[in-house]
Amino acid sequence: MKSRSQQIQEIVKSGKDPVYFMNQYLKIQHPLKGLIPFNTYNFQDDCVDDFNDHRFNIILKSRQLGISTLVAAYAVWQASFYKEKTY
Repeated sequence: MKSRSQQIQEIVKSGKDPVYFMNQYLKIQHPLKGLIPFNTYNFQDDCVDDFNDHRFNIILKSRQLGISTLVAAYAVWQASFYKEKTY
């Protein structure tokens, strides 16, 4: 069990770093393996950085890269930590 100050530090860290939040707390449904942790790849981390740094993003991508799931996870992170955002 974490102390209250450790819990607060964890919330602050998760609120500042969406990649950390996704990798620590989110899970995704895999068709064969069931519920698995959402572990981002390096290119997904770069996409999240771009989401934070730029208001508009255009992504040229192929299929099965997990970008739709990444965008949904980013929306969950924003909804969890920013009251003034709209989706």
